[in-house]
Amino acid sequence: MEAAPGRVLRLCEEYAFAADFGHTFTAVEGIRLRGDDVERVVAEVDALVARTTAQRCSWWLTERSTPADVEERLLAAGLARHEDDYLHAAMLLTTEPPQVDGIEARQIATLEEFAEARQLTREAFGSIPAQTAAEIAAEWEHEVDPTFAAWLDGRMASVGRATFTRVGAYLTGGATARWARGRGAYRALVRARWDAAVERGTPALAVGAGPMSRPILERLGFVQVLQYRRLESTR
Repeated sequence: MEAAPGRVLRLCEEYAFAADFGHTFTAVEGIRLRGDDVERVVAEVDALVARTTAQRCSWWLTERSTPADVEERLLAAGLARHEDDYLHAAMLLTTEPPQVDGIEARQIATLEEFAEARQLTREAFGSIPAQTAAEIAAEWEHEVDPTFAAWLDGRMASVGRATFTRVGAYLTGGATARWARGRGAYRALVRARWDAAVERGTPALAVGAGPMSRPILERLGFVQVLQYRRLESTR
């Protein structure tokens, strides 16, 4: 992930923190701590979150996170674990996914499309706060990672972002309207972001998949490379 206007980014030996303007969540990854550093790092991250518009921060742990008892130490430092959003599969795709006929899927191009995408995401997840028109316009102005959408019968059916890196694209924020589920919109959205990654010369997609999206991604050729355990802090 690269530095950009509207993004708060800290990369160090202990962790990587990233937050984009207007997003509800921030993220901490690459966690390599010593036992006596946990409380200090939690305080550092809280201060970084306070510089953003976000209210919640996800801490992503893997079998490579240190120390061995880092999860217990983070919980003791005030983080929370939500069992229904705890285990996630880190998945990778390096082969071309299938084309989906009859569905338009592309990067959104206007503020109006962006506002519709934000509304679809709120309805799909049910936990994202409502935004004013001015807040949505400001987020669109500061958008770092492009949002893609798929349309069925002229209606926006699925949305998702892509963070383009030097080695591929990381997919986030995938959401499909209830009326459109099972009709290929999400698959078309994956294909659109694959095509965008190929155009950049980095034909690979990575994603952190929950239990709803993992079976779909497996059918598209994604394979699990490790497992995330998600903890959360709020402010």
